[in-house]
Amino acid sequence: MSPYLEQYIFAFSQLGFLIEGFLQRLGLTRGIKDDFFAAVRQSVERNMWFTEDSIRQSLAAISADMLSPARMEEWLSRYGIPDGKPSGSVGIIMAGNIPLVGFHDLLCALASGRCAVVKLSAKDAYLLPMLVKFLRQIDHRFAPRVTFADDLRGVDAVVATGSSNSSRYFELYYGRLPHIFRKSRTSVAVISGSESDERLRLLAHDALGYFGLGCRSVGKVFIPEGYDVRHLGEAFAPLACLREHKPYDDCCRYAKALLQMHRRDFFDLGGCIATFSDELSSPVGTLFLQRYQSAEELQGRLLLLEGELQCVAADAPVAGLEPRCVPFGQAQRPRLTDYSDGVDTLQFLLSLP
Repeated sequence: MSPYLEQYIFAFSQLGFLIEGFLQRLGLTRGIKDDFFAAVRQSVERNMWFTEDSIRQSLAAISADMLSPARMEEWLSRYGIPDGKPSGSVGIIMAGNIPLVGFHDLLCALASGRCAVVKLSAKDAYLLPMLVKFLRQIDHRFAPRVTFADDLRGVDAVVATGSSNSSRYFELYYGRLPHIFRKSRTSVAVISGSESDERLRLLAHDALGYFGLGCRSVGKVFIPEGYDVRHLGEAFAPLACLREHKPYDDCCRYAKALLQMHRRDFFDLGGCIATFSDELSSPVGTLFLQRYQSAEELQGRLLLLEGELQCVAADAPVAGLEPRCVPFGQAQRPRLTDYSDGVDTLQFLLSLP
């Protein structure tokens, strides 16, 4: 492994250890602790969907699933990465739907040897600068490699994440550059009917983690004919505590009132409102259900939807969709090799001239 990658793995693994310290509130100097909690407080105040718990969940996943030295080494060993001397820059336009959702793009940009020019979302403007500040303290050589800007003029490539509407903006301003433009996607789950209560509780977290706002949040569950929806109620009920968050509770109440007004059947699962629908993307606070008659029928449906799916949560992989399938409990914890939209960001950056 090249000296640059050794430096990279060491610096980011130290950042991972530091994050663990943040989460445990142990082993921190007063100055760093103040910076950390200031960033968390500002994030919560600025974005009504960011809570301390959701920020903690994101940081814990990054530390455990992305910044483990062994996982980083295994990930990077798959690529022919040069010595890491800065060679051009990549602009990264980050989304703000869940805390630190663009962290993996930054990891890829720096691993490729390029400088990163980051355009933050106004909804998540404090957490990543805080982590980059600590990264620079760990290894000052990263100081010039990451800048934050509103203007991406002069970059050699762009990686942008947003809605289907914002992708038009991306195309207009950056379409001439090598790019990855990500649009809106959603995730689904498949129940066979043989899942244990524990597996269904994990599915509930896949659906309602981050209030269901992530592209990896399960918004629809396919259930077999004859399946008793009450099993889901038992699994989702412990997450009724999410409704202590007023904006989320307002969404649940609105969904329930709308369904009652249209005289549609629904199930109050405690943590969310469930209803049967052929639609794919569900509103916040709502879980869509759809029955299927056979595995073959379901496979055909999902293959037709592949371009709109981020991942499929299922205890048994769906044939033809294996790369998108994750076990229950893992939808909200992407690995280093789980690239958004199935496009290998690191390979894209390494392929640039």
